[in-house]
Amino acid sequence: MTKNVLFYARYSTDRQHEVSIETQIELGEAFVKQKGWKLVATYSDAAVSGTSYQLRPGIQSLMAHVKRERIDVVLCVTVDRLSRDIEHSAKILKELRYRDADIWTVHAGTPVTDLEMALRAALSHELVEQIRYRTREGMKTAVKKGKASTCLAYGYKLSQQRDANGDRIRGLRDIEPVKAEVVRRIYQLYADGMSPRDIAHLLNNEGVPGPRGRKWRDTAIRGHVRRGSGILNNESYIGRIVWNRRQYRKNPETERRTARANDATEWVFKDVPEMRIVSDELWQRVKERQRQVGELFDFGQSNRLNATHRPEYLLSGMLECAECGGPYAISGKDRYSCTNRKKRLPIDDLGGACCGNSKTITRHELEERVLNCIPAAFYSLDIFDRISQKMVAHEVSKLESAPSRKNQLTAELATIKSQQASLMQQIRDRHAEGRPRLAILDDHLDELEVNRERLVMELSAAEEPAAEGFQEKIARLKAQFN
Repeated sequence: MTKNVLFYARYSTDRQHEVSIETQIELGEAFVKQKGWKLVATYSDAAVSGTSYQLRPGIQSLMAHVKRERIDVVLCVTVDRLSRDIEHSAKILKELRYRDADIWTVHAGTPVTDLEMALRAALSHELVEQIRYRTREGMKTAVKKGKASTCLAYGYKLSQQRDANGDRIRGLRDIEPVKAEVVRRIYQLYADGMSPRDIAHLLNNEGVPGPRGRKWRDTAIRGHVRRGSGILNNESYIGRIVWNRRQYRKNPETERRTARANDATEWVFKDVPEMRIVSDELWQRVKERQRQVGELFDFGQSNRLNATHRPEYLLSGMLECAECGGPYAISGKDRYSCTNRKKRLPIDDLGGACCGNSKTITRHELEERVLNCIPAAFYSLDIFDRISQKMVAHEVSKLESAPSRKNQLTAELATIKSQQASLMQQIRDRHAEGRPRLAILDDHLDELEVNRERLVMELSAAEEPAAEGFQEKIARLKAQFN
């Protein structure tokens, strides 16, 4: 009997080539022809790890195809092409079994049994862990020998030193004189009082290419002090390699890597004085100014708004700006706006210009537009119930916390006014003493004014009558799309 077949191909990293996909497809087509079956469609994922599922559109499209059409066989060259994760392998097999579809491999030429799938998934998972362990140990050994273990930092280039066989010695770097001078200039400008944002604007206006040939951004210069990221915190510039500051783990929900700080006792250090770009004196001046700026922004207390996790809404992480392609996120009182424009970040696709999209929209209006335009066939009571459960709980929480929120806004507004007065006094004192004006004070004063205006708007909005309840909105949509 002729069987309907879906073929799946995958290769893991961008160090491989699309020919790998073509080779797998050729093997699959030859196998299907030999069996006298019918190849319905071919799906593939390129440069994606087999340990993920959500990040592989090819395998998801294949599973969707199985659900909408009668498929007898899902074919791949080997089982590890489908998945290298135990949980995902079991999920795929269970779903295919429910749809009366078998998994075949070209390599074995037979259907894959439950036991074989479980064993091969476990072996693949163990192989991935062994590769990860060997890779980290190899990186540690390279660092101890003074070699680079990660991508090149700005200011360096790959060394062309060769071994006895004429092969380039991996991990060795050389200083790139032109970029090294830019690094020293950044350190000098910052130590003299210029903010990272102004430094980025200056370099972009002068046409100085940034890291990887892109435009300069203040975040690339500022980085994060404790994480050692950014131009101003990279100890490579003082001739020291620091490795293993952080470890990365995959979030099982999003399948994306998240960074976690390692204990300082686990860090690996190696002095490489030949790689020094910045003097100790200039480095210390930068560290001292970072300390002063940190104290200036702290004011003895942390911002409670920033200390809490922002709520996740119905469309969180799904919106992007039509002009620059950047994220559209909540800004102010339940309004979506372009994040790039708000931060005034240069966009490479716009020729280094900042995004000019000033359009904003309320969260409630946007959510209603999206819900109204989705085809009626998409809706089910289960979807409505899950949406309403989350959103009603959020709306009820807002109503219950309205009085305390109003008091919190009032207190935060008073704190900002006090900080503004303190900054103005510092500026007046410096002027009276004949000391130069610091750009960082002006920047922080501007930031405080933006926050003050936002709080005033939120405080006035707290007095407005509540909009249509989300329960009523869900009920109306249920009736409309039933």
